[in-house]
Amino acid sequence: MPISTKPLTGSDFVVEVSGIDLSESQDAETIAALRTALGKHSILVFRQQSLTNEQQIAFSRNFGELEIHLVRQYLMPEHPEIIVLSNVGAGGVKPTANGGAYWHSDISYRAKPPLGSLLYGVEVPPEGGNTLFANMYGAYDTLSDDLKNKVDGRKAVHSYLGRFMAMRDRDTSHKGEDKFELDEEQQESFPPVLHPIVRTHPESGRKALYVNDGFTIGIEDMDEDDGKALLRKLNIHATRDPLLYSHAWQPGDVVFWDNRSTMHCATSYDPVHTRTMHRTTIQGDTPY
Repeated sequence: MPISTKPLTGSDFVVEVSGIDLSESQDAETIAALRTALGKHSILVFRQQSLTNEQQIAFSRNFGELEIHLVRQYLMPEHPEIIVLSNVGAGGVKPTANGGAYWHSDISYRAKPPLGSLLYGVEVPPEGGNTLFANMYGAYDTLSDDLKNKVDGRKAVHSYLGRFMAMRDRDTSHKGEDKFELDEEQQESFPPVLHPIVRTHPESGRKALYVNDGFTIGIEDMDEDDGKALLRKLNIHATRDPLLYSHAWQPGDVVFWDNRSTMHCATSYDPVHTRTMHRTTIQGDTPY
């Protein structure tokens, strides 16, 4: 069936999709339309949804196989396809006050990073806890010609452990952020990888800047200090107000974002309130 969308910003970066109940099975035409919309807009917002764990998993699988995150202490034991981001924890899942309070693209440190992520607001605080999104299509499009010449054709180093190195090295604090602890076996499962600084979206064909503050730690064949300076400049450019969308969560919201053309950052909230979010992550392919 055709889908109905409404822009939520002055650009077409984020759209609200109406008239779809994600708990129901969707036909091939609807899934194809949603896939096209994701590649075009980058973020799809669905309101007033009510999903069981099985229904969230089933809908997400329409777009590909699901990622099982190696940080297993945050996975739902009976449904490991779901990572639980909750300040209270439940059913043996470790609580996390505000995981993701730094700019990142989910799991960009894997050789094949995710296509996208789908986050379901099970219980949200009355205010605060917004998720910020950056438009990485727009970030590339608005680079100066000089910066485009510097980054086109180059690759950057992505590492899960780079987040903690960056937190140690820079002056800004990440108050309220939880470190996802890794045991030795988990650390060995996250070797650094190289990805193009500018990637081409496999479906839309558009170019997007593909670096992030959380996991990108250096640039191939570039002096370490020079690489960090260039990455800092790119990240500052990508997180300017004209390129951002702030999602104020309502109970039952589902936000489906394209990891190939966005990055995002959690924000703080009063922890006296419960915040529980369920995330499924769809496998992707090798960036080019």
